[in-house]
Amino acid sequence: MKKIVILLAITLFFFSCKETKTKQSIVQIEEQVFEGHWDNFQQYWLENTADDIHRTETDDKHRHFSLNISKVLEEAPYIEIREGRNGKTLVEKVKLSNEELITSFKLDVDTLWVTGMKHFKNQEPYKFIRTRKFSGWIEMPSQKYKDSINRNSNLTIHDQGGMAEIDIDGVQYTAELTQLLFAHKLPIMKLAIYDMPMDSVEINSRSISYTWLNPSAKRTGINLRKVVTGWTFIEPGFINSDNTKFEKK
Repeated sequence: MKKIVILLAITLFFFSCKETKTKQSIVQIEEQVFEGHWDNFQQYWLENTADDIHRTETDDKHRHFSLNISKVLEEAPYIEIREGRNGKTLVEKVKLSNEELITSFKLDVDTLWVTGMKHFKNQEPYKFIRTRKFSGWIEMPSQKYKDSINRNSNLTIHDQGGMAEIDIDGVQYTAELTQLLFAHKLPIMKLAIYDMPMDSVEINSRSISYTWLNPSAKRTGINLRKVVTGWTFIEPGFINSDNTKFEKK
């Protein structure tokens, strides 16, 4: 009898430790990996661009979503689902269960694949990329005053189709930063300027100027004399012309 009691105690202790470890590992994954802002702009753009060289032909087109996944609350994170450019429309805010996290989410470094859940029932998974935020500024000649420069500073956008609207003497311009897959093979990050309001910019809108660079770059800019703009990745200690202070040593 004594041996049976000891055996039962050991068994209960083993399963208790296993359950605790499982909960801790899930919490750790949710806090350190899934937390943040995600966007599937690249996937949406590939399926809807007018350029044949870039477009992915499919009848299973994905909606343009962005996800805001919070820190763990009561052992499960909250997920805010938004649709459209800059997450203009709130679709739903729900508590994500551990079961959904395990069965519907697949993480590969900074790429998150989601399938099977409500809103994500396409045959092919939704491909979300973790966004990186950039701070920037833009200068353009004044259209009202000769030899005068109009500057907009402390603007913020992210690199997955993020946009910022700019007012130049009452005329609306838009800056866009996005990662794309050129010709299905070459990953790039594009910075573009449009001479139209942000709400008017669509997938196939034509920019007045743009540049491209490595998607892992932390600084980008354009200088065409008439349009000058610069953007810097926001990270601890980041420096751009909006926050730089020159101090004598």
